[in-house]
Amino acid sequence: MGNPHLDVDVQRVLELDVEVDAPIDIGETGDGERRIVPITGGTVSGRVEGEVLSAGADYQLFRTRRPTELVAKYAFETEAGDRVYVENRGIRVASPENKRRLRDGDEVDPEDVYFRSTPRFEVTTPELSWLAESVFVASGVRQPRGVKLAVYRVG
Repeated sequence: MGNPHLDVDVQRVLELDVEVDAPIDIGETGDGERRIVPITGGTVSGRVEGEVLSAGADYQLFRTRRPTELVAKYAFETEAGDRVYVENRGIRVASPENKRRLRDGDEVDPEDVYFRSTPRFEVTTPELSWLAESVFVASGVRQPRGVKLAVYRVG
């Protein structure tokens, strides 16, 4: 029998369907190819419903032989009009060929890509405080014009 203080419960709480624009290529930085992918909109569903704002970007460090690093910073507005700031750090791992296909905006079978992240939320209302007071992990799928994220609260 385990220690109840060490047990964790994982609950799916949000789904984000984030739309992106064409990446801005910065170039090879010595640690990888730096790219900025503008976030142009999308939807939030689940325990919170709303729209992703056209404000933010995913700051990527693309690497062929090592994990691609992702740092997305953006915001969404709930149906009640509250705004939430999101900072989502993660990695994407795939074969070099699939990584190139993802970079070029081509479709890749999600089963061939490990895409996980840890979103953090900043909120302005007590009703959403659970977002700022919990740890989350997300599983992502990159699509040609966006990203789908399933967000889980770790309890």
